Amino acid sequence: MMLEGCTVLVTGGAGFVGSHLVKALLKLQCKVRILDNLSTGFEENLPPNESIEFVRGDVRDAKTCLGAVKGVDLVFHEAAQINPALAVEKPLYDFEVNARGTLNMLEAARLCDIKKFIFASTNLYGNPRYLPIDEDHPFDLLSPYAAAKLCGEGYCIVYHRTHGIDTVRLRYSNVYGPGQRSEKSESGVVAIFLKRALNNQPLIIFGKGDKTRDFIYISDVVTANILAAQSEKSVGDVFNIGSGIETSIRQLAEIVRKVTNRQNLEILYTSERLADFSRCRIEFSKAKRILGFTPKVHLEEGLRKTAEWLMGADVCTLEKR
Repeated sequence: MMLEGCTVLVTGGAGFVGSHLVKALLKLQCKVRILDNLSTGFEENLPPNESIEFVRGDVRDAKTCLGAVKGVDLVFHEAAQINPALAVEKPLYDFEVNARGTLNMLEAARLCDIKKFIFASTNLYGNPRYLPIDEDHPFDLLSPYAAAKLCGEGYCIVYHRTHGIDTVRLRYSNVYGPGQRSEKSESGVVAIFLKRALNNQPLIIFGKGDKTRDFIYISDVVTANILAAQSEKSVGDVFNIGSGIETSIRQLAEIVRKVTNRQNLEILYTSERLADFSRCRIEFSKAKRILGFTPKVHLEEGLRKTAEWLMGADVCTLEKR
């Protein structure tokens, strides 16, 4: 569908991914309504713009969801509890936000006859049986977070098949970039590492540092969302959104030391965390074939841009520190 001129709802629109998506939609001349309870988001993430309507509310409340959806053309559902460790500690809370919240949004979309619903899902694959991981890889659920996201995906499938809502599920790998902050959430290893490095604090690694992740830069994730919304071939389907590159946490720490010019910064190792999968390298060829998606930003470049944002400095200034 054509996005230009549409009225769009972005849940979690004051958060990391959501706020970047909002800015991209504004460039497409969309009117953007944001639903966010600011539990992990920040109003200052949003640009002053007459085309933005901010609704402070929680996706756990069905009436709030219904009110937010009325009058919009499509929904980008980005609101989530994103910390797998917190999900282990508080599984009921995680379920309420990630599963029930998604169901509330889908039901509101059904009642309001919404054209399209884009759902931000996650890596559901756990410890991989093979690499790279495609969309048909078996699930190995390690955390209540993954279980709740899978539940949300299930509701997306049902609401598409039963109620005819054009749902699309995007399984993000590890998203990072400018705007990612750790003040309200201990999730996001890139943000945590960069903040500690720039404050000359040791980088703390859980385990031996040999676990791997597929890091995807925020602008690439935003592009994937826009392409999924625009594509008629995406309807009812699921897509991996990652870089296709496997990076160990130890390697990440070394690159962080490099881009922040803290080569001698101490790295400390501590005990393993629960619900931590061993390896990840995403196969995104399906998204490339159907959506036209190809990630553009390599990890070192993305880390440098993120460090610049944190420092409020350009590359030259950063390298001289």
